Amino acid sequence: MTTALEGSDEGWIVRFEVTAANRRSVEALATIANGRFGTRGLLDHRGDLIPGSTLAAGVYDGDDVPGLLPGPRWSVVDLSSGRSWSETVALNLATGVLRVELVDVGPGEDGANLVGQRTVVATLLASIVDAGLHMLQVTGPVEVVHPGPPLRAPEPRPGVRVQPFDVGGGSMSLTVGSERGSISATATQVVRDVGRQRTITRFARFESCVDGGASGLSTGSGRSVADVERAGFARLRREHEHRWRQRWETCAIDMPARPDLELAIRLAQYHLLAAAGNDDEVAIGARGLTGPAYRGHVFWDTDVFVLPALSAMAPDLAHGALLYRINRLPAAMNESAEQGLTGACYPWESALSGAEVAPTEGRDLHGKSVPILTGTEEQHIVADVAWSIMNHLRWTGADELLAAGGADVLIETARYWQSRAAFDDGGFGHIRGVIGPDEYHETVDDNAFTNGMARWNLRTAAAVAAELGTVEDEERRSWLRTAENLVDGYSPSEGIHEQFAGYFRLEPVLTAAVGEPPLPADVHTGHDRIQQTQIIKQADVLMLHHLLPDTLPAGSLDLLPDTLPAGSLECDLDHYLPRTAHGSSLSPAITASVLARAGRPQQAVRWFELAARFDLDDVSGTTAGGVHLATMGGLWQALANGFFGLRPAGDALAVDPRLPDEFGVVTLRINWRSVPVRLEASAEQLIIEAQEEIDVAVAGVGTTRGRDVRALRRDERWELT
Repeated sequence: MTTALEGSDEGWIVRFEVTAANRRSVEALATIANGRFGTRGLLDHRGDLIPGSTLAAGVYDGDDVPGLLPGPRWSVVDLSSGRSWSETVALNLATGVLRVELVDVGPGEDGANLVGQRTVVATLLASIVDAGLHMLQVTGPVEVVHPGPPLRAPEPRPGVRVQPFDVGGGSMSLTVGSERGSISATATQVVRDVGRQRTITRFARFESCVDGGASGLSTGSGRSVADVERAGFARLRREHEHRWRQRWETCAIDMPARPDLELAIRLAQYHLLAAAGNDDEVAIGARGLTGPAYRGHVFWDTDVFVLPALSAMAPDLAHGALLYRINRLPAAMNESAEQGLTGACYPWESALSGAEVAPTEGRDLHGKSVPILTGTEEQHIVADVAWSIMNHLRWTGADELLAAGGADVLIETARYWQSRAAFDDGGFGHIRGVIGPDEYHETVDDNAFTNGMARWNLRTAAAVAAELGTVEDEERRSWLRTAENLVDGYSPSEGIHEQFAGYFRLEPVLTAAVGEPPLPADVHTGHDRIQQTQIIKQADVLMLHHLLPDTLPAGSLDLLPDTLPAGSLECDLDHYLPRTAHGSSLSPAITASVLARAGRPQQAVRWFELAARFDLDDVSGTTAGGVHLATMGGLWQALANGFFGLRPAGDALAVDPRLPDEFGVVTLRINWRSVPVRLEASAEQLIIEAQEEIDVAVAGVGTTRGRDVRALRRDERWELT
C-alpha cells in the first residue's frame, strides 16, 4: 500500500496574503489546535486584542448564555512601533505547523527607508503529542524584535478574572477564570542574539478545568515548561510533525487532477482532526476552537457532520465527542421531564452542563426583537445524537461504546419519541410543533426529516435493546408500533416526500425568483413572507436521504433497520433542489453527496466546489467568527459517501463510486473496523487495498445492482474496471 505523504509538502501548504479585509478570516483558517486548545493563526504583533485568540474546549465564561472563555495570550511579539508590514501566513497541513512572515514595507520611527530589508519570521504550533504544550519561535532584526512578557491577558470582559503570577527563573503564569472554569498557562522564553539577528523561543504550558461541571474536561498532564525547555524546540517540533504525519497515513486524500479541491479538502480534514481529542471527552462546537461564533455551543453539526467524518478518518478522535453526549444523558433526561415527557431530550445548543443554552430572542435587520424557537422546536437533535453513536458503531465495530452508555442514549431517546408522538383517531402517529433542518418554516407538524429520524431511532433502539436484553418486550413492541404508524409525508403516487404537513399548499415559488443560490432568502423576502412559500433554507428531506439510504441488505444489528422508498431520492431531488436557497453553510455539501449517490456526479460538482471554497472564499462573510466545521465534515462525507458511495453494509464495506470525469483519479484513505483501507477511483476504474482482511461489497448494496460480498485479503489489490 502506497504511503499518504510522498515527496515534498508543497501540496499540503495553504498560503494567505493578509490584508485588512481578510485578517480575521485568515486568523480562523490558519488556527493551530489539538482538540483541547486552539489559537487563532496569526502572529499577535499589532497590539489589537484578537477576540478569543486562545480557546479551550468545553471551558465557558459566566454569562447567562455561556460562551467560550478566552485564555491567556501566548503568541504576542513586540515589534518596533511605526513600521508597516506585509504579512504572509503559511499553514502546513501535513505537519500542523504555522509559519508567519512579516516583511518591512514602510519607514519606521527613525525615518529609514529599509523597505524589504527587514524580515521577521515566526513558527508556531500547538502540540498534538502533549496537548498542553504550545511553542513559538520568532527571528528578526534586533532593532525590530523586542522581548516582552511571554503571556498577556485576553480582552477584558465582565465576570472574567485574570491572575498573573511571576514564578521566577524567567517564567510567568497567568490564569483566566470564570464561575464555570478556568484556563491557566505557564510560559518561559529564551532570547538569543547572533550579530544583528534576534531569536526568541517561547514555550507555554496550558491547563484547563471546569467548576461544577461534567467530568472529563480537565487537562494539565505533561512535561513542565522546564522539561520542554531542556528538550528543545527542534526536538519537540519533530515529535509533533511526526505525529501529524502518522495521522495522515490512514486518512489523506489525493486529487491531482484538481489541486485546488485537493488542498481545500485537506484543509477541511486538518480542521476536523485539530478540533478533536481522544481524552475522556471533548466538546466540539460549531466553529471548533477557531473563533467565538456561536459561543462554542455544540449543535447537531458535531453529531451528523463532524463525527461521521472522524469515525472513518480517525475513530480514536471521535470517541471524546461521543462521550460528551453520553455524559450529558442525565441532563437530557431532565429536559424531557421538564416537558412532561419520558426519556431524553437533547438540547439544540449545548455547553458545559448539557442544559439548553439556545437564545430565546434576537434582532432582525431593523432592530426589532424576534423570537428564536430553535431551542424549543428543533428536536430532531434527539435522533441525531442517537444516529451518531450508531453510525460510529457501524463504522468501527466498537461494541464497547454501547456498554459505555451508548445503549442508554439509544433507549432513552427512543422513550422520548414514544412519549412525544400523538396519535389520531385513525391510529396514525404525529410529531407536532417542530422545526426541521429547513429553519425558514417554524412550528410545523410532521416534518419528514424529524419523523423519519424518530422512526429510525425507535426501530434502532428496539433492535439494540433486544440484542442486549435491557428493555421489556412490551415496551420494545410499542416502539415498533409507533415507528410503523408515524406519518412521513411520502406520496407513493408522486414518489416524493412532503417536507411537512401543508407544505404542498404553500405558494410554489422557486428560489430563482428571489436570486441565485446560495443566498439568505429570508433576508431578501422577509421572515414572514418566506414562510408562505415553498422556498427552503437548506437540505431537509434530502438530508434524510443522506443519513438513511434508500437501499440496504438484510443483515445484522449493525445495520440501520430503516430505509426510504426506492426511487424517492431522484424524485425528491427534482422537487426540492429548485426550491433550496442554500442559506446555510450545511446545505451545499449534502446536496453534492445525494446528487452523486443519485448518479448525477456532474451536477454534484457545483455544490461540492462551493462547499470546498466556503471558508476559503468567505462565502457567507462569517468565517472571521471561526471556520464552519460542519461544512468541512460535510465536504468529506460528500467525497466518501457521495462520490465514492461508501457505507456500512452489515460487516462489509459497501463501495459504489460515482465520480465525474473532471476529478480524474482520486485516492481516499479510511479506517474501516480498525483496518486502514486505500481506495483509488475514477469514472472508469476502482482499486481497493486493505492492510488486513475485510469484507467488501462493490457496486452497490441493493439486490438490483449489488454483487456478492467478498473477502479482500491482507495487502491484496482488488482492481475493477
